[in-house]
Amino acid sequence: MATILVAALAGFRLFKRGMAVVEGLGDAADHISAGLSQEGTVVEYAANPRRYPHGTDATHADPEKIKKLRDKGKAERIEARRVRRVARRAQRGQAQNMRDLGLF
Repeated sequence: MATILVAALAGFRLFKRGMAVVEGLGDAADHISAGLSQEGTVVEYAANPRRYPHGTDATHADPEKIKKLRDKGKAERIEARRVRRVARRAQRGQAQNMRDLGLF
C-alpha cells in the first residue's frame, strides 16, 4: 500500500513538473513569435548559386553537355567570388587586385 502511495505521489509530482515545462515552452514560443512579427525584421538572404549538374540529370545526360554545364557553373561561381571580393575590398578601403578589376 505504501509503495502505491509513493508511486502515485511521484507520478503526480512528475506530472506537475512536466506541465510547468510545457507552460514555459508556450511562453517562450509566444516571446519568439512576438519578436518575429515586429515591423522591420525582414531578413534578405543572398540568392542560392545555381549548381550544374546534379541528380539524375547528371548521370543520364550527354557527357559533353554535362561538361559544358559544369564549366559554365564553375565560371559563374568564380565570377561571383570576384565580385564579392572587389566589393569587400572597396568597402574596407583596401587596394584592389588589377586582375580582379579586369584591367589585364
